[in-house]
Amino acid sequence: FFSIERQSHHTIEMKLIIFAFFVCICLSLTFADNLRSIAADSSSLNVISANGLLDSEVKAVAMSSTGKIQYASSYKSYLYKSSDFGETWQAITDVIDVRNIATTPSGKIVFVTQRTRSNYVGILKSTDFGETWSLCYETVYYDPGAALPIAVSSTGQHVYFSTFRFFVSNDYGESFAFIKYSIDEDEVYPYANSISISRTGRYAYFIDENGFYGRSTDYGNKFELFPKNIFGTYVSAAGCSESGKIVYVITSTVTTYDNTYNIFKSNNYGKTFTKISEVTPSIANNVWPFTSVATSKNGDIVYIARLHGPIYRSTDSALSFVELESTALSSSDFYSLISTNYKGDYLLIGNFAGIN
Repeated sequence: FFSIERQSHHTIEMKLIIFAFFVCICLSLTFADNLRSIAADSSSLNVISANGLLDSEVKAVAMSSTGKIQYASSYKSYLYKSSDFGETWQAITDVIDVRNIATTPSGKIVFVTQRTRSNYVGILKSTDFGETWSLCYETVYYDPGAALPIAVSSTGQHVYFSTFRFFVSNDYGESFAFIKYSIDEDEVYPYANSISISRTGRYAYFIDENGFYGRSTDYGNKFELFPKNIFGTYVSAAGCSESGKIVYVITSTVTTYDNTYNIFKSNNYGKTFTKISEVTPSIANNVWPFTSVATSKNGDIVYIARLHGPIYRSTDSALSFVELESTALSSSDFYSLISTNYKGDYLLIGNFAGIN
């Protein structure tokens, strides 16, 4: 009986030791996996600053869905292209003074807004990765500091751009019509400081010159403007996922003494919004708005850029943001639009001084 009892106790002890051993292994593997996950998350981001790579300051940037093809405009100088994820750049010397850039997911079709002559802006188009260009539209504009934003659908059929009017083309840039809508029985002709569209071009979102948010759900044939009270204040930037279903909007500061910016999210193509997070920049200056939003394909990775920096990144669908190191600028420098690829693991940035 004694030997059986000892054997039983011995068996139990062995089982406990084996169980503890496996628990330790599992905890070790989990801890190691977490470390690898953190390391992978921090190392998976490739930030390409076009400043220093081009011949002067950077006014605009854009990239293909993979990030392999990238475009950047050198301020008041050439347009540049990279075909190797931003490693090397080649000047496109017959295209100069580009103010903004839009490209299709392949990077093959490119539209740019270009200051063609005094008080005029032109829309240039390339269908061969920037090898050749044609002027498809030209119009007057009056503000030398205007952003002149532009966006294009995946096929190049639908193009949106803005000067002191907001224009739409549904025929590959062959012709453009400007947008108007009615407010209190008055016709209003808006212009946009920020434009973001879905892959097909059906859904388009913009922020107008007065800080109001608007959208179209029918390829720009009709736009609706939303009252500022749905966000509590004015908004400064908007961005959407590839489908257009997820939309992010960033507000300006609520009060003069506030330095907190609210991020709102829509899951129904920009129809309704819910505040999901806020950002309080380390550099306190409430006159510096966030001017750019870029998202991954499904909208889970989000980048937001403040006028003078810093740039923030979210990997949890904008529930929280982390400031990217060394992205704060001096008060005399401004960020151009930021651009990311479908995975969100490449980020192209650039900045310039002055507003002319």
